[in-house]
Amino acid sequence: MGFWRTSSYAPANALPEQQSAPVIVWVIGIATLVSNLTGESIFGFQVSGFGWFIPLVFSLYVLFTTPGVLRFPFWIWVPWFGMTIGYLLFAGAESALQRTIMLITPMVIGTAVSKAAIGEAELSRIGSLLDKFSVAFFIAILVNSGLAATGVLPEVTGLAPQATTAALFGAFFAAEYALGKKGAAIKWLLFATVPVIAVTRTGIAAMGLTLPLTCAPLPAWKRIAILLGVAFLGFVVFNTERVQTKMFYSGEGTIWDLTWDNPDLRTTGRKAIQEAMERGIEDSPWFGHGANASEQFVLDRTDDQLTHPHDDYLRLAFDYGYVGALVFLVCMILQLLHALRAGYRSAGAARLFLIAGAGAFFPFAMFMATDNIILYAAFFGNLQFMMLGAGYAASVNEDELVPSAGLTYR
Repeated sequence: MGFWRTSSYAPANALPEQQSAPVIVWVIGIATLVSNLTGESIFGFQVSGFGWFIPLVFSLYVLFTTPGVLRFPFWIWVPWFGMTIGYLLFAGAESALQRTIMLITPMVIGTAVSKAAIGEAELSRIGSLLDKFSVAFFIAILVNSGLAATGVLPEVTGLAPQATTAALFGAFFAAEYALGKKGAAIKWLLFATVPVIAVTRTGIAAMGLTLPLTCAPLPAWKRIAILLGVAFLGFVVFNTERVQTKMFYSGEGTIWDLTWDNPDLRTTGRKAIQEAMERGIEDSPWFGHGANASEQFVLDRTDDQLTHPHDDYLRLAFDYGYVGALVFLVCMILQLLHALRAGYRSAGAARLFLIAGAGAFFPFAMFMATDNIILYAAFFGNLQFMMLGAGYAASVNEDELVPSAGLTYR
């Protein structure tokens, strides 16, 4: 698409012709898109399940059958792999194997993608592919929410997973804008409406912050101006009837009423589950209760209505203890810093993909506090690590930068 251009540097050895995106990228992209299109089941399995399982299988195939250099810093995640697999060996909880695999799938995908023969031309094609997927995704939101047919914003949507994916696209568009593509701001604004349409509270905040908190270089005054603009729009959205109804049992409240101690705050049972899990964590605080032990714990206390708490930090602490939760957080921070450093040392589209992938950890961390992004919306991590893997595969040293060149996505 001709409007997709960045003003970032291009490497001296950038390929002049466009190459097709690697098959693995198509597999991950299509699986993510399909997972966001429907919540139906096929052969007794939810479509969203295939959204992470198929990319995992294909990634393992690529890792074990194709030649190439692994450019993804897999070593960062070795402690997390060792802990989760070690816990699995002694797990007694149901579905422990599946949950463990889901926790490490994004890293496997990132490693597999980094092994592909991806240069600037291939990244250009991947960028165009993401652009097309984002258009299809946005149309699906309009259709699934009923907005396209009725022109009326729904009170309930069930589009929480889609709001998380929108935030990932938001992080990508934010980085693209900061790296010189002014038109990316329009795409960011369009995707900022997705969590508003879906009426997801954390989604609205997470998406809104992807632009002012982008890891791409942006002048301080512009960050502050954007942050003030986002805060103003957030205040307006907060005071709409739909959000007020979603936020408070009475249907009205102020920013100062957003506290756990407020009985009018609509927590949908999250507070009770959180308090129960906190007490459970106290029974085995350092090393937890075992892989996926939290699932049965939550089922028992919600009459089999919920399988996971809406808080991944609590879930990790309950299953793997404070030690396990700390291992995951340290690995995540190291990955963010490594990708950011590699991005600033790279050029062209590799710079964009690495910085955008690093920036996506901010909404990821926010969603962990109120949702189950590492399980419920596992395809977020898959697409994010695909971006990182592709960026690592095409990254170049800063000595190869050509200040006069630009990169165009066609």
